[in-house]
Amino acid sequence: MSTQSYKVGKVAPSWKEGKAQTITFIVTEDCNLRCKYCYITHKASNKRMNYETAKTFIDYILSDRFKRDEAVILEFIGGEPFMEIQLIDEICDYFKLKALETDSDWYWNYRISICTNGVNYSDAAIQQFIKKNDGKLSLTITIDGTKEKHDLQRVFPDGEGSYDVISENMKLWIKQFPAATKVTFASDDLKYLKDSILSLWENGITDISANVVFEDVWKEDDDVLFENQLKALADYILDHQIFDRHHCSLFDENIGQFYTKEDLKKTSCGSGKMLAVGPEGNLYPCIRYKDYSLNHEQEWTIGNVRDGIDMEKVRPFMTAMYSLQSDEECLNCEVASGCSYCQGFNYDVSEAPTNFHRAKYICKMHKARVRANNYYFAKLYNRYGISKTPTARDNKRMYFLLSDDYVDYCQHGNRATVYRPMGEAEILKGLRYAHQNFYEPVFLHAKSQFNFKNRDDYQGYKILHLIPAEFTEEAKALKNYILVFDKNNLDQLSESMANCMLNVDQTDIPNLFSYVMQILFAADRVNINIQNLSSNFDATEYEKQLMKIKSLLVETYRKTGKLKEINLMTDIYFLHDHNHCKAGDRSLAYGPNGKIYVCGAFYDTDKARHIGDVVEGITGLKKPELYKAANSGLCSLCDALQCINCVHLNLKKTNEVNVSPSYQCRKSFIEREVSRLLQLEVENAFGGRIVEKTEYKEAMGFAEAYIGSFAGYYAYEK
Repeated sequence: MSTQSYKVGKVAPSWKEGKAQTITFIVTEDCNLRCKYCYITHKASNKRMNYETAKTFIDYILSDRFKRDEAVILEFIGGEPFMEIQLIDEICDYFKLKALETDSDWYWNYRISICTNGVNYSDAAIQQFIKKNDGKLSLTITIDGTKEKHDLQRVFPDGEGSYDVISENMKLWIKQFPAATKVTFASDDLKYLKDSILSLWENGITDISANVVFEDVWKEDDDVLFENQLKALADYILDHQIFDRHHCSLFDENIGQFYTKEDLKKTSCGSGKMLAVGPEGNLYPCIRYKDYSLNHEQEWTIGNVRDGIDMEKVRPFMTAMYSLQSDEECLNCEVASGCSYCQGFNYDVSEAPTNFHRAKYICKMHKARVRANNYYFAKLYNRYGISKTPTARDNKRMYFLLSDDYVDYCQHGNRATVYRPMGEAEILKGLRYAHQNFYEPVFLHAKSQFNFKNRDDYQGYKILHLIPAEFTEEAKALKNYILVFDKNNLDQLSESMANCMLNVDQTDIPNLFSYVMQILFAADRVNINIQNLSSNFDATEYEKQLMKIKSLLVETYRKTGKLKEINLMTDIYFLHDHNHCKAGDRSLAYGPNGKIYVCGAFYDTDKARHIGDVVEGITGLKKPELYKAANSGLCSLCDALQCINCVHLNLKKTNEVNVSPSYQCRKSFIEREVSRLLQLEVENAFGGRIVEKTEYKEAMGFAEAYIGSFAGYYAYEK
């Protein structure tokens, strides 16, 4: 694996790791440009801050009435802030003097931040200010890329483009500051995206923060153009191997997954945590709540420089988070993470003047960005062996059954023996469908023979291959694979592995410890599937085998200091929700016949029972909500979170996809109890949640409310 790293796709480092408090001074509402995409829609030449207002504000934020963080960023904004350079200079001088007089930590821990359009950058007064505040000043000039792109949007009041003026000043700026800029894209300039980013890099601006506008400007197929431009940019970056030289926020390793529970408590921006002061002395949660950027609603003030902050007006921002500002579509979106929004804009376009609203005009643009990011990171891995930083988030998975005799990947045991492969055309159709719908492709290779060709067409997809251990040598030609073992191929163990899979039939449980003992010394993690579970499940023997495995894990840990992982016994520490099998919800199977199934088991047992295809999509999944873990009635009351609740087994035995047979619950609770004992013996070395002791009868007691007199039948007696 490559030892290279990447910058394109990582967030550029920020001062104090982004934790400094931002205080914004709106020094003027006027500007010497009239940029077409500007959110400040009500510019005014007669509204500028006076020095006394600024002094009163500084007195307030340095007083005991104001709660301060460890560090502060003094941000100056307009309009165009450098139209008031003398005022900015006076404000900074007063802040430094007052911070010294009050013995504030901010005297040492402050930065001055200014984003300018660059028109007046070379003026003597501005250059003197820069020299005076050397080492404490962060200064950004906004330049949009190529001349064509820049002059399309960033124009003077007479309509003339500003590129020639600003590009001259940019040369001086690059000599004085780390070159970083912000680029905004709208519908009419998307076609310049790739060339604009490359132009900025070629001109020495290595750190680019870019975004699309939030407003309702997007036309049909803009998302297609956006994605294609980003892919073209990705190809250039990869072809010229410059992925470790620059930053560009359009590529981000953290975007494109489901929200986690922790995410839902957060929000997209810092409104309410920032503080802005306007020319008249009014205080705002951020500048987007000031009237000069609102078109429909009244401005939202949270105080003034004389009276300070009115905390009653701030309270709504304390609860402004994804969970309350998003509708069900956003909350359940498979690529929700990284989809940003502006709270002030949301407030302005809400049907009622409320903060609990989320505009969704950029929905399709965000999805296009995620697809392009997936393409970039897949190619980065496939061409250079550089993996994206892993996350603990869920992704959707699409399992490609490459032949009827595909390798087992879950509790269901595939009994097919005929090699009937999926054609290359069908594979490509499936990959395109997976890319479009945000599924991670997983290739399940045939048991009987390895006849796979890794085509160049696959480079834009990061594919996980599950391969029978018999084909270990063939697997080495692929980068991203997991070997699958069973009792017949354990002799194929030849080298150490980070991860592998072990399939064990229910009838072979008495040999489980023996198999694990053979494989554990070669693997850091073993994913065990107990297959073909039935009412003949021997719970006593299963517990006995797991207890022996527990002792092996403890012994290994004490000898090596390394804690091996076994999904059935260690995953519970790291989970916050039921693991579930996810079939029909966050995973599906794609058969050699080109049809989509809930999972491989449905393909094996009834090929006519498909739920769609890769042309029309999923059209036949009835009651999809029943496949979600949250709607698995009994399971939602149980904390055996490692349980993989097989929907095919459920349907077969209870007639419902979301209701487990009793022996599935017995099996999972045994795993839970042995996990608890393992955790105690290694002194909580897993670092995850603490598993409390619970008797099986107690855990299953809730069943009485539903099952009545039959509750005793479900209790497991040792």
